[in-house]
Parts: sequence; C-alpha cells; structure tokens
Amino acid sequence: MKASISLSAALSLGSWVGGAHAYWRMTCGIAQIGRIDPIINPDEVSGHVHLLSGASNINTSSTYDSLNAAACTTCTIQKDKSAYWTPLLYYERADGTFVDVHNDGTVVYYLGRGEDSANIIPFPPGFRMLSGNPSKRSYDNTTMTYGNDTYPSRPVADRTSFVCVNYNNETPETPGIENTDCPDGLRAQIQFQSCWDGVNLYLPDQSHVAYLSQIDNGVCPPTHPYLFPHLFYEVYYSVATIDTSDGGRFVFSQGDTTGYGFHGDFLNGWDIDVLTAGIEQCVNDDTTGQISLCPPLNDSQDNYASTNCPQQPTLVDEQVTGVLSKLPGCNEVTSGPADEPQGICATEPGLNDVPDTDGETTVTPIVGESTVTLASGGVAEYEGCYVEATNARALSGASYTNSTGMSSTACGAFCQSKGFTVFGMEYSQECYCGNAITTATASQSDCAMVCSGNRTEWCGGSDRLSVWNITSPGNATSTTPGGSSSTGSTAPTATPSAAGATYMGCYSDNVGGRALTSYIGSDGMTWEMCAQNAQSLNRKYFGIEYAQECWTGNTLASSSAILADSTCSMACKGDATEMCGGNNALTLFQNTQFVQPTIPALVNVTNTTATSTNTTQLTQYAYVGCYTEGSSGRTIGTPVGVNTPSYSFTNTTGMTVELCAQTCSTKGFAWVGVEYAQECYCNNLGAVNGGALASGGDGDCSMVCKGNIGEYCGGSSRVGVYHLQT
Repeated sequence: MKASISLSAALSLGSWVGGAHAYWRMTCGIAQIGRIDPIINPDEVSGHVHLLSGASNINTSSTYDSLNAAACTTCTIQKDKSAYWTPLLYYERADGTFVDVHNDGTVVYYLGRGEDSANIIPFPPGFRMLSGNPSKRSYDNTTMTYGNDTYPSRPVADRTSFVCVNYNNETPETPGIENTDCPDGLRAQIQFQSCWDGVNLYLPDQSHVAYLSQIDNGVCPPTHPYLFPHLFYEVYYSVATIDTSDGGRFVFSQGDTTGYGFHGDFLNGWDIDVLTAGIEQCVNDDTTGQISLCPPLNDSQDNYASTNCPQQPTLVDEQVTGVLSKLPGCNEVTSGPADEPQGICATEPGLNDVPDTDGETTVTPIVGESTVTLASGGVAEYEGCYVEATNARALSGASYTNSTGMSSTACGAFCQSKGFTVFGMEYSQECYCGNAITTATASQSDCAMVCSGNRTEWCGGSDRLSVWNITSPGNATSTTPGGSSSTGSTAPTATPSAAGATYMGCYSDNVGGRALTSYIGSDGMTWEMCAQNAQSLNRKYFGIEYAQECWTGNTLASSSAILADSTCSMACKGDATEMCGGNNALTLFQNTQFVQPTIPALVNVTNTTATSTNTTQLTQYAYVGCYTEGSSGRTIGTPVGVNTPSYSFTNTTGMTVELCAQTCSTKGFAWVGVEYAQECYCNNLGAVNGGALASGGDGDCSMVCKGNIGEYCGGSSRVGVYHLQT
C-alpha cells in the first residue's frame, strides 16, 4: 500500500503544482492512532481521534526535544522527527455503529512558494501550528487571506480540499466532501500557513502565522514578514473498501460529515541543519520532488521506514478502530451548516504503559570486525550484506521466521543448534542457515531493515541477507546436519513444571513431520513462557526444543515417541536452571486449561422491535454444515450476475458465531457464514454460488474464532453455514 500512496501522490501533483515550482515530497506511515494532540490538548486526552505520522514516540506531551529523542520516524527522511496529524475518518453504518476507514499514513510536501521564496527560512525549534477548523460544517466565503491591489486575497476556507480519485475519470477538487463513490480513494488535502510573525513559536489562536495571499502562493501580510516552506498534506482514505449498501455515511472523528472541519497539525522536529540545507539546495531548485536528488535529505532517507519504524502500541486506553458503538470521545455526528464546538467529556480514559524506545540507535556492523556472542558462548563475525539467490536460497539449510523476536543472536543460536556455521537474516524477521554463501555481495545500505526483535541491529533487506560466520562454537550443542549431536555443557536436571500444565516427558520431533504445528522462538524462552503462549492460543499441547523454540498444537503427531529425559538436555535460553528440549526432542506438556472448541449447533439472537413496548424476540440460527467457498462468488454472498443484497465484515480480534449471526439477523438476512476465524457473510439465498459440503466434513471448519477460543469459525476457504429457523 505504501507504493500506492506514492503513485497517487505523483498522479495528483499536476492538479496544483505547476512545472516551475520546486518542492520535495515524502511519505510518512502511521506512528500512532488515538486521541492524541500535544498542541491543542497538551498533557491531556484529545477531544477526538487523530491519525499521527512522524516520530515514533509521539504522545500527549510531545515537544521539539522529546521528538528528537525518538528512535525513528515513520517518514522517509530520518532527520525529520516532526509530528504530522489529521482526524481519522469513519463510516457510520445505518445501525449507528462506526468502523474506521483504512489509511496508510500521510504524504507531506515542502514547497518553494511565495513571491519571496528566495528568502525562505526553516521552522525554528519549538514551532507548532494548526491549519483548519475542526468545528466547521459549511464553507466560509467571508473570512479572507491578506491581499492588496497587486496580490488578491482568497477565502481561507480554500485551505481544505478533497478529490474523489478515479484514474479513469478525473474529478475536480472541492472544498468539502461532495462525493465518496471513489474507486481509487478519497484524497483529503490541507494547506498550511507559510507566513510567520518572527516572534512567537505558538499562539493558541494561530495568530503567530498567516496564509499567503493565495494560500498556496502570493505574498505574506506585513505583520508576518518571514516565509517558511509551504507545508501541504495529502491523506488517502480507502472508501471503496467500505460496504456502503446500508446507506450510511462517512464522518470524521470530530463528528463532521461535510469535510469543512478537516484540519492538520504540525509540530516541528527537524534537525535544523538538515532542514536549512534542504531549503537552500532543493526547495527552490528541485522540480521533481524526489528526495534522492536532494543530497542533504537523501543522506538520511530510509526506504524501509515503514518496516523500521512500525505503528506503535496504543497510548490512550480505549478502542478507536474496528467496530465501535460510538465515536471515541464526546462527539455527535453533525452536518451543519452551523459550527459544532468540540464536545467535552466528564471523564476520560487513562494512558497505557507503552515501551520506551527513546535514544535507541541501530549500529551498522563492519565486515571482518563486528562480532556477536551467542548463548552458547560462541562468537560470530560479520561477513557482509549478500544478494539472495534467484532460483534457490543463498543459505539453503534450516530456516525460521519471527515477526517480533528476530536478532543476530537468536538466528545464530538457531543455526548453531541445527549444526550450521553460517547464518543470515532477511526482511527484518527471517533467519537462514548454511555452511557457506557464494552469492554476490551488496552495498551495506541494502541491508538496512532493523531486526524485529532488536532495533539496534540490521537484519538484511529486500532480497538481501545480513550474513554472519560462527568462528568459535563455544559450548553449544554440535550437530552435523544428518549426523549425531553432543554437548559440552551439563544440562539442568529439574523436573519440568508450568502453571496450568502437566509434564508428559521428552518426546521425539520431526520424524516424518512435526510433532506439533505452530511455532514461536525467543531468546527468553522458559517453560512458563511457552505455557502462556499455548494457553493464550488455547492449544492442547506445547513443547520446547533447541533451548528457544516453543511448539504448540491440538494434536500430537503419531510419529512422536517418548525418549529418555536425558535427551532433552538443552538449557532454556531464558532460564539456565530449566531444560528446554534438545536436538529434535521436545520437553512436552499438556495444557490443562485447554478448552475443546466446538461448532455451535444452535445460535440464539435477539431482535428488538421499536414499538411503544420495545418488544424483544428470540430467534435461532441452526448449523447447516461446512461448505467449500463458492466458484462463482462467495458461498454466502451475491452470485455473479444476480442483483440481490448481501453483507460481510471482518473482525480480527472479536469474531464469534454469535456476533456474526446477530449482525446478519439485525440486517434481515436468513443465511450466515463464518470463515477464516474472523470473517462473517450474510445473504438470503444460502449456499448457491458453487459452494458444496466440504469433503472433510466439519473437520475442515476448524479455525478457532478470534473472539472465542471455545468456538470454530469456519476454515481456510471453508465456510461454517447457519440458517434462520422459522
């Protein structure tokens, strides 16, 4: 999706940037979503939800200094740790619930605009500003920018505009939202004040800044003689992904359905020297907008910013995405034309305790010099950045992926335990093992994805491997692939135990297949850690091997057999007093908290009839069977060529059979289907789109519901089908 943002930005450029104007453009992924606004509501929960981009540590009390301490920024220029934010867009369904509209972040432009553009100055440290008025619900054609006989004024309301993007049929910009039938997205745009009084870093009424006479060009008023780069945001909302067949409406987080209340905030976090050089060399001279052509900006450009600086955990303790019963905060949905002041809540949610990553920096390893010490005491030396093979893996031995815990020590320990001496990380989270690498070397800048488990290290890149060579084995278990193993250390002897689990013994693994099916790895692995993982996933069995691998599953492969306890003799990475399996040997437990999931035979739903007595009626949906997905449309959906309503939605954290049935019932549908643990489908035709009873029967519908570990919600291309009982 990030590429589509850049493409959309490039295609939109001609509508407002003439060829003679210079600028630079950068994409900024999402840093945080929540009720955060350190400008308008410092040290408090904001009145409405914002989508924030930029510095990873943005919070309710952010300042210039705190932003500059951030470990990274979601923007491509890492020397810009500014914060940029706009309101989140929701869709209000006809039933009064709300769902957030997908967005990938913000496209930020710095433009050389104004008649005095030769004298543009950088934003000073501590500078803040807001453009737009969240309370507006109609177009204001009376409030004008500064102007004179030579440079005419313009309505300030023109600072905000929208484009319904359709690449096959170009549409004009409008100051409010006039059309949301946008196949390629709805683009919201906000222009900022470019003129400064030269004194105040911030004033609550925004009088420290002023717009150019034509907002995006012209002259500054005499009261604000200093010219900044012209700041401009584009925000793309994927409105076409929302099912609008119920006749609902789109609404911004402050309750605005018109778009006239769209606004943007900017809190400066630039390295002033870099910003100054960028202005001097590029803002008036570069007509391409490409950061790579501006040396002072290109020096800190990170093409992997979306991976290296991912969206952070939620700071404000409330749900703001997914299906909501109301807009977060105290915001009524209004359409004007009168202004609507921000609602104030009597009580607000608290703040979550989020990890502090301030000051963390990634150290670039040096070939032949940089080393890491593995858990075995062994040492690995950095070999360099290598190109991935085209027809096979450059390192073709063992491998694994960990989206949250990959590091050089984790990968090295894994490969060493498998008997390999060379290991490499790729795509931030992938580990590959071998005994030699023969592909070509690449520039170190190609291996610039931070490790998913240690952001102070690099873990390769796109088709690029950060490669290390184990030069000293230490006391690790030595295993020749396909051969025998031995250990140079004494294993712990404590009897394994974990809360909510029964120890079963040491069991063989990888004999014709895995004994258990799901895996996580951690340098901090213990019996309790693996137990908690199994219990959170509701898995019947769990076992640890190779000191750090936790395997879970609901069935134990028949090929797995009990071994002597001495075979499971590797010390756990997270606790040397515990033993965590061995070479293809599992320290195995049964989870006594396991709940056997079932497919509900009957699902009760309630419907309230809006009468003087508000009559509540209980109805039921009965299970019909496990069906294959349709060949001419969704099994529970609308067939190709048929004009009949259907409905679907996804809930990645809360899906249950009951939620799906209740939703379908409320919308008047008789047939219900659950799939992939998190998807719900409704129609009135039943399984008519080429679907058939699955050959594997109910066993094919064995994915546990995301919202209830005791239920199954279909399977992979398998739909658990229910029908209304009359």
